[in-house]
Formats: sequence, C-alpha cells, structure tokens
Amino acid sequence: MASVAAADNLTAAPEADRRGISGWIIALLALAMFVNYADRGSLAVAAPLLSRQLVLGPAALGVLLSSFFWTYSIVQPAAGAIAQAWPIRWIMAGGLVAWSIATVLCGLATGFYALLALRMLVGVGESVIYPANARFVAEHARVDQRGFANGAISASMFLGPVAGTLIGGLVLASYGWRAVFIVLGVASLVWLVPWFATPLPADRHIIAGTPRPAPPRWADIIGQPRFWGVAIGHLVYCYPAYLLLTWLPSFLVNAQHYTLAQMAVMGALVPGFSAIGCMISGLGSDRAVAAGVDETRIRKAFMLGGMAVTGLSLAAATFAPDGAPVVACLSVTALCCGIMSPMSFTAGQMLAGPGAAARWMGLQNLVGNLAGIAAPMITGFVVAGTGSYRMAFLIPAVATLIGLIAWGPLTGDLRPVIWRNRD
Repeated sequence: MASVAAADNLTAAPEADRRGISGWIIALLALAMFVNYADRGSLAVAAPLLSRQLVLGPAALGVLLSSFFWTYSIVQPAAGAIAQAWPIRWIMAGGLVAWSIATVLCGLATGFYALLALRMLVGVGESVIYPANARFVAEHARVDQRGFANGAISASMFLGPVAGTLIGGLVLASYGWRAVFIVLGVASLVWLVPWFATPLPADRHIIAGTPRPAPPRWADIIGQPRFWGVAIGHLVYCYPAYLLLTWLPSFLVNAQHYTLAQMAVMGALVPGFSAIGCMISGLGSDRAVAAGVDETRIRKAFMLGGMAVTGLSLAAATFAPDGAPVVACLSVTALCCGIMSPMSFTAGQMLAGPGAAARWMGLQNLVGNLAGIAAPMITGFVVAGTGSYRMAFLIPAVATLIGLIAWGPLTGDLRPVIWRNRD
C-alpha cells in the first residue's frame, strides 16, 4: 500500500533542490519538445492539400489525424518503464531518430494505409519524451525551478506547431504536401548535435554510492485516487489542445476561407498564445513559491483557473460570428491550455517523486492522450455529419466541468506519495 507523505519533494530529492538544472539543459529539453510537436503536427499542416490529392473525406482525415495517438498512448506505460530505468541521453536520442525518420517517410507515402502505418510509427518514437522529461525534472530541478522547467518544455510543445504551421504552411504553398514531412523530419535530426555535446548531471544515487530504489508497482500508482484526479484533468485539458493542433489549419481554410499563406500565419499565431500561457503559469507559480506561497495552492490556482476559462472560451467559440470573433475565442482557449500544461506535469512530478516520476507520467500521459485519439476523430465525424465545426467546440467546453472536479477535490493537496511496495 502507498501512503501520502507530509513533506514536500524537497525532502524526497535534496540533491535536486541544491543544484537545480542549468538553463542550457532546460533549453535542450525544450528544443526536443519543440521538434517533437513540429513533427507531430506535420499531418495537420499538410492536410488541406493532402486530403484533396489523396481524395480523403473528413472522417478518413480524422482517422489519420488520430492514428498517431493510437500507438503513442498505448505504449506510454512501456515508455515510462524504459525512461525510469535507462539513461536519459540515449532514450531521448533514440526516440528522436525514430520519429524523425518516420516523419520523412510520410512524405513518400502513396495512400491512406501507408500514411496510417507511418503515423503510428511516429507515435511510437515520440512516446518516450514526456516520461524522460518527467524523470529528469523530478530528479534534478529545485522546488522553485520546476514550474519554469515544465513551463519552458510546455511552451515548446505549443511553439513546435507554431513553427511547424508557419514553415510547413509556406513549404506546402510552394512545394506541396510531401515536402512538408521531408523538411520537418530532416531538420529535427540537427538536435542530436548539441544533445551529445552537452554534459548531463550525474545521477544522485551514483554520487552518493547508493542503489537506485526500484520504482513502485503499477497497481500502487493506479490505486492512488490523486493519480486519477491529475490524469482525468490532464485528459480534459488535452482535448481542446489536440483539437486545435489537429484541426485548426483545416478549420481556417475550409470554414473561415483563409488562403494557405493566411492559414500559415494565423495557424501559427493561435498556438503561440499557448506558449505565452505556459510561461505565465510556470514563471508565475515559481516566483510565488520562492516568495513563500504554498506550492499546492499556487499550482492548483493556475490549473483550475485555466480550466474554468477554457470552458467559457470554447462555449463562446461555438456561437461566435465567423472571422475575428471566433478566432479570438480560440486564441483565449489556446492561452488557457498553455496555462494548464506545465501545472499538469508539475503536479504529476510532485505527487510521484523522483523514483516514480517516469512511470507515473507514462500512465498519466496514457490517460491524457486518449484525448489525442478522441478529439481528431470526434471532430471529423461531427464535421462530416453536420457540415460545421462549431458543435465540435461545445464538447470540450462541457467536459471542463469534469476537469474542475478532477483537479479540485479528487486531486487534493500536491504532496508526494511514499511508495512502500516496489517491483
């Protein structure tokens, strides 16, 4: 059985609190997430032309946009176990090589089933990044640094689609949809150069000469009610984030009648608000913690506030007039998704502690990324059935009520768990 510790992670990881993570390493982790999401969003950017040339309707396109998350979600627990046990340097590098090559091959695909298989391979490659980041931050970040670390990583999660949409959209307009995959996939491999050139902090157990404790059992994590609070809240926040990631370019072109060049600019601007939201909550919560504010109180204030405003902005987007009003509503949604993102990951790391962070995040990300499966497919079926995108916005608006309960009373205080049973 697992019980709740009265102390904070300061007690669980004193070495991390003393040294922290260098800004350069945080930048490298953030850059890896940047290219991860640029590659992940490549299909959404290529979709307006790809769907016409391959004769794919909204339902078929929705399946393709969702297919990445089928494998990405299913392998999360395995990715968490691998990231908990193996060196972070090689886990990150191996994942990036795998997803970059699969992305390049998407540019050579000739039909629906080839794209389906390759997008599923991209999902396998990208599965390791969140568990690896969670373990690294939990082990090495100071208490007053983890909001910024998660904020920078989460901001890059949203900036990746900004660059991917902007660059990919311009490539799409000039060279066609195949070039989008090839350019983004090849460019991602450049990250390996600074990654292997940068020394990483040593494992604190190696420094102390003590064995690394075994991670908790899967059953102990799943049996934690607070795990389900964080995970369900993560699922609810991910739904609108993935709806915008996968369908915004098509919405702007097909429903708002933007040109491809206009789509590239506006499609980059909207997720840019998410990146701003990440830094607002990451830096803001860290400064409050450094000033003596209770960490649970400030992290959850950003979590719950972002969830509430997301529901209101999506409801407004459902009924707003075309043009600037509906884009403004979606921009507010994107901002709030950014506010919630680093807090969701920070909450999981705080509860799990260094010895369980990768495994916990693998499971949390499995639950959260069910939204990645659901949002593209449900949106595709709604558009195919109604001829409009608007009702698709109302679904996550209503779901935020569940998110408020999950991140509120179900999650409770963000105090670390003492894991008594180990594999």
